Amino acid sequence: MVEQNDDHHNHDHQDEHGESSSPSSVVAKKRQDAHKEKLKVAITSIVASAGLAIFKIIIGFSTNSLGILSEAFHSGLDVMAALMTLYAIRMVMRPPDSKYTYGYAKVESVSSLSEIILLFAVAGWIFYEGVERILFKSIQPEITLFSFIIMFVSIGIDFGRSRVLYRTARKYGSQALEADALHFKTDMITSSIVIVGLLFVFLFHIPKADAYAAVIVAGMIIYTSLGLGRRTLDVLLDKAPKGAYQRVLEAVSGLDGVDKAHDIRIRKMGSETFVDMHIEVPRTSTHDKAHKVATSVEEKVRGVLPASDVLVHVDATESASETITDRIRLVAAETEGIKNVHSIYLSKITPTSRSLESTKEEVTNPDLTNNLSDLHGIKRGSILHVYLDVQMDRDLDLKTAHGIIDSFEIRLKEVAPELRDITTHMETETSEYVSMGTEKKPAIAYLERIRNAALSIPGVVDCKDIGVVYVNDEQHITLSIKIKSTPEKTIKTIEDAHRLATSVQNLVIRQTGASRVIVHTEPD
Repeated sequence: MVEQNDDHHNHDHQDEHGESSSPSSVVAKKRQDAHKEKLKVAITSIVASAGLAIFKIIIGFSTNSLGILSEAFHSGLDVMAALMTLYAIRMVMRPPDSKYTYGYAKVESVSSLSEIILLFAVAGWIFYEGVERILFKSIQPEITLFSFIIMFVSIGIDFGRSRVLYRTARKYGSQALEADALHFKTDMITSSIVIVGLLFVFLFHIPKADAYAAVIVAGMIIYTSLGLGRRTLDVLLDKAPKGAYQRVLEAVSGLDGVDKAHDIRIRKMGSETFVDMHIEVPRTSTHDKAHKVATSVEEKVRGVLPASDVLVHVDATESASETITDRIRLVAAETEGIKNVHSIYLSKITPTSRSLESTKEEVTNPDLTNNLSDLHGIKRGSILHVYLDVQMDRDLDLKTAHGIIDSFEIRLKEVAPELRDITTHMETETSEYVSMGTEKKPAIAYLERIRNAALSIPGVVDCKDIGVVYVNDEQHITLSIKIKSTPEKTIKTIEDAHRLATSVQNLVIRQTGASRVIVHTEPD
């Protein structure tokens, strides 16, 4: 995974003690504040639920009201649920470790699922008792003023708790707090139904209305629990958030350097979203370029899924723009003992002539050009002969070097079947050690001689920055020339500039006897 720090400000952030705080410490402080707020809300919920449960049980048994008893057991269940929520929140505060590398966020989902199972159990008991009272038992509830008072107080408390819990749950993505909020929202509805049942018993003397209200309460508990249960199971089963897959795919499709994105996996854990994905990049890309492409993919994903942890695996694949010379260089790079290949030439093999015409890869001719589509045309049908220079480790003996070349040629024919013949010229690698020379100021007449030699070549309009360096008793000359097309000589391509620079180089060597001449070309 490629990590990207979004904070590039150069100024220091100071806390209240005057100490500088890093972005990581700011994030840690925010996380700590979030956990403190969630703990505070959870503890408040426990106290309120316990108080309500005790009063409802006392009044329920004293009045023999199944509706109030169902609410009492519901509130008692809320106490257990809130305790589980408190435990889950404390667990979530733990950082990831070697055993739980993704952290403990799913503990909240497990806690939420446990609460839902308890809700189903209580709803089942209430439903059973209600049906039994409706069909088989004749029980007369004793409705008092306290029966109504406790239910109205319960609705008021549940309303306040539900709002606070929902706000905190949405703010921090806490499923456990959302489960608690759902309980209290359900409590308000069920308490209202119980009040209606109590009114029917009190005003119209229908004793079974209380039992009917209890059955409706049980149905409401089951109905509201099913929605949260589905969402909780989605998290535990790593279901991708709705629309997330398509948003990620659209964000990275067509991104520069990405041929294709696949195996995208998305899962939600608490308030954080984890994204694992593969991207295909041309295998001719350098490691650094592939890394930058992966980083840009991460930034795109975080743009559509904020607060996401993104892991990008890079697959190096053959791209549509890859040419035969690209494949030759790739095989060389993968072959142990080969340092570099250069001066790659190709020729077509025909039945009438082994090699009608040869060309260096940059040189234009009717069949082979530097145009990529033409090289792909060659790949589709031609039989070719390639000859190239191979730089090898200078410490290798001839037999070992020849064995490496044989392996290289076999592998080359596997990845490029159109290459029937391969001719390699072995040479040692250029020295990895940089020689330190001494630059000396030459006489003005000597500099003029070099300058006049360069200007004598058609197409050269200026010569400057002439330097003379002595390296191991050898004279090296460096110079820059400005070039321009003339009626006699057209200069448009790099190859044209290279030929012109080579002419200058050879002439200066002949006139000065220098061991080496380096010519830098610039357009006029």
